[in-house]
Amino acid sequence: MFNKSDGCGDAHAYPNDFELLKLAEECMKQEASYFDGCSRECVGDKFILPLTQHEGLESAVYGQASSSFFIIISTLNFQIFPVLVLLAVFANAAVALVLSKKHMITPTNVVLKYMAIAELLVGLVPLPWTLFFFTMGNFKETYRLELWWCYLQKYCMDAFPPVFHNIAMWLTVLLAAQRYVSISHPLHSRTACNVKNVRLATLVITTVSLLCGLPKSFDYEYDTVHGWVYTHDTWTYATSCVMVQTSLLNRMGQTVFFNIYFWTRALGFIILPSFLLVLLNGLLIKGIRKAQRRKLRLLREKRSEEAARQRDSNSTSLMLVAIVSIFLIVNLPQAIFMGLLCVCETFSIRLPILEGAFPAVFLLSSNMIVIATYPINFGIYCFMSSSFRQTFKLLFCP
Repeated sequence: MFNKSDGCGDAHAYPNDFELLKLAEECMKQEASYFDGCSRECVGDKFILPLTQHEGLESAVYGQASSSFFIIISTLNFQIFPVLVLLAVFANAAVALVLSKKHMITPTNVVLKYMAIAELLVGLVPLPWTLFFFTMGNFKETYRLELWWCYLQKYCMDAFPPVFHNIAMWLTVLLAAQRYVSISHPLHSRTACNVKNVRLATLVITTVSLLCGLPKSFDYEYDTVHGWVYTHDTWTYATSCVMVQTSLLNRMGQTVFFNIYFWTRALGFIILPSFLLVLLNGLLIKGIRKAQRRKLRLLREKRSEEAARQRDSNSTSLMLVAIVSIFLIVNLPQAIFMGLLCVCETFSIRLPILEGAFPAVFLLSSNMIVIATYPINFGIYCFMSSSFRQTFKLLFCP
């Protein structure tokens, strides 16, 4: 027998009641989400949300340690995410500090500073959940699950990181556009691409990104389940979060809500900016070649001061081309994947590559690669910008 009185919350008390099994099977015929063996309830408006998709992979990537000095131990064990985040935090914080100095404030540097802040938040926002759940080993103790775990996981891993990545994406477009105008139309750039306008554009990008990402915070509320549930023709002992549709999602319907959200994200924040970055990067390279020819002409005419200014401008443009190119290389696979996913979901197309473990593994690997590029950007600034190197030395090595 299996009922509430003899411990339905016990993982070892496997349900063997024929009557209970019959109820569960009848429940599944009604296309319910699951049958709760404890309450003998057929649940149709809640969905079980596993806290991990691939526990072994995620614990290796996010790090797991057994002592209170979890960050140090994770670093020594070279578990990927804590190491990458520490490097990204140092690199982006240093970039933001250096570019905040009064003599470093230019339209280009203002965009670079805000990009560094956005990228810093992309790495920092998931950290509370990954440290708590994986690094501290709580993924092995899900019997202690509380409701706040579910909300921490939602906001740290699902709702907020895409918002800051969207901001970083469009700031990169702004950077490329601003630099292209500066080298192709230098007279107009002084008014169109001044510091005030760049800050205004950053504010618009941030506001639109927040508004477009906000609906993801209002799609589901959460509950918890501790006990035996019947799904997919088998009993499973579940200690997990349960998603409950909000009134907003009920009114709009899942299909309409998620089509609007994911198509907006795919087109407006991944595919369109990626296309613009490819276009602007090509135009930047073309503009740099033209400016290089101008520098050679100035040298032949022995106008050394103008040639030196042109050389510095070309060096800055080359640095930005390198940054934009790296950003494109790591984000284009995500753009292709998100576009493919939206098309298949909207038109009910089945592709084997979008089933099974591949989507979760791809997104996890892709996100790690994106974070790994942030310290590389810092290296590019140091290597290609003498003013950045000198200001960094004054700040950190006086």
